[in-house]
Amino acid sequence: MYFYKETMSKLNNIFCRHWPLVMALSVLWVTIVLLLIVSFRLNQGHFVYGLDDAYIHMSIAKNFALHGVWGVTPYAFSSSSSSLLWTLLLSLIFYVIGVNVLVPFILNIILSTITIFLVYYILRFYKIHPVYNFMVLVGVVFFTPLSYLIFIGMEHILQIILVIVFVFLSVKILTNLNSKPLNYYLLLILTVPLAMVRYESLILIFLVAFLFILRRKFTYSFLMIALAIIPITIYGVISISNGWSFLPNSVILKSTLMGTISNNNIQNVIYYIMPNGLLPMSLLAAYFSALVLIFIAAFRLKVKKTIWDAPTIWLIITGIMIFIEFTFINSMWYAPYMLRYSSYLIVMWIIASTLGLYDYLPRKLSFKFDKKLISKYYLITIISIIFVILLYAPLAFHFDISFDQPQYTNNIYEQQYQMASFLSEYYPNGSIAANDIGAINYYNNIKCLDLFGLGSNDAAQARENNTLNAQKINNLANQHHVEIAIIYNQWDIPSNWIEVGEWTTPHSIILGDDTVHFYATSPQYENELLENLKSFSPQLPKDIKQNGLYTEQLN
Repeated sequence: MYFYKETMSKLNNIFCRHWPLVMALSVLWVTIVLLLIVSFRLNQGHFVYGLDDAYIHMSIAKNFALHGVWGVTPYAFSSSSSSLLWTLLLSLIFYVIGVNVLVPFILNIILSTITIFLVYYILRFYKIHPVYNFMVLVGVVFFTPLSYLIFIGMEHILQIILVIVFVFLSVKILTNLNSKPLNYYLLLILTVPLAMVRYESLILIFLVAFLFILRRKFTYSFLMIALAIIPITIYGVISISNGWSFLPNSVILKSTLMGTISNNNIQNVIYYIMPNGLLPMSLLAAYFSALVLIFIAAFRLKVKKTIWDAPTIWLIITGIMIFIEFTFINSMWYAPYMLRYSSYLIVMWIIASTLGLYDYLPRKLSFKFDKKLISKYYLITIISIIFVILLYAPLAFHFDISFDQPQYTNNIYEQQYQMASFLSEYYPNGSIAANDIGAINYYNNIKCLDLFGLGSNDAAQARENNTLNAQKINNLANQHHVEIAIIYNQWDIPSNWIEVGEWTTPHSIILGDDTVHFYATSPQYENELLENLKSFSPQLPKDIKQNGLYTEQLN
């Protein structure tokens, strides 16, 4: 009895001291459990990620752990991962415990918990009131949103952790150059995994290095940049020696895509000023968020008379990063499939805006009600609501996307997962052309021609050169001995390919196309594909609409 009372007393003390942390973690874990239950029900009891890209990392990790091959297939090297650190981490875990589809999911739950711990610690370090601390933590859960990042099974939560620790240590040193030597060493060490988790992290590293130059820490700044470049260079040399480019194809192809959009951003701004013009809402929201931070930083600078104030540095770093990200890298703030790229900026924005505004917020969150001042209370309430809406309006879509996650997993289950199941049954070691290569490679050991170019360098080069036409696709298919193609109809399809069937997924949100088409690359493969699709047909979810030659024989 005494042990029980003592234990309960300790738990009660912990809750009283750290209730914002306990409550926020409870919100996070309950949200994950509820979304997981809904996802299982939608996907007939199968666990599925909300993006096919997660399976690309897992495919490389599987092949590296089991076969020593860094590639989406076990047959050859492919530079397909834009997160070297995440893929290496998955590979290490697969090597130790075996390949398991749940590893990224469980790992991201752990990392999201660590994220909440870190944000809580940072806010306590800056002496933020517990009520505000709790509000921020809940904001991180739903506005990032962490549940979305957990269910897509990728590296972005790990990136968030490395970024906020990197910025926290940087600000700590920049505002106190007499900081402990350990902080200097930790920051340098952290530079390496930060550079490896995602390539755009180099922008943050260069920005912080520039701030150290302003503080006349020239040698330290040089070391920081050198340590960031070294792992990227090593991988680039390995990639070139295997016949690929210095940068991963995922970075090159997506940079080409986003570059087309970003190059028009300045024109969009000009167009917005003109009569009847309209700036894309995604870009407007991003620039508004950056301007809010810069405005707060300028106000603090006027009051504090120095730039080397911790909240001001947080505001400046975050504002500049948002502006750079959405001007030159990713202007799609609202798109569900692009949201993950800006997730680390959301957490930075929430922390920075909280620190920047905290000096001007009330410390005592209670007041005595006076009937004589009721009109004043109304006015203050209305102004406060308007301010909060304006401040957090750019994040509203992020909150909504938290609860769409089960539908994303259902999209992947009804398209990519079914494609993988079909290949597992009939073409487990076949030669396949595809444009979504994650699940089909993770669940099989197929020989894969990736028309998108992430896993096939020859296709990637053709896309870059704008020569991926019907003739080129047919030549590549012949070179790779492709039997069948499972693709969207966005490609220039060779005239000699025979379409045997198609599957259409209803309620598509995250898919590149709601319809996937099955082609035999020559008449010798047509009858086999037709019979296989007929045989597999009863296994498909009932709401998938089936069309094509094989369905005519079903009737």
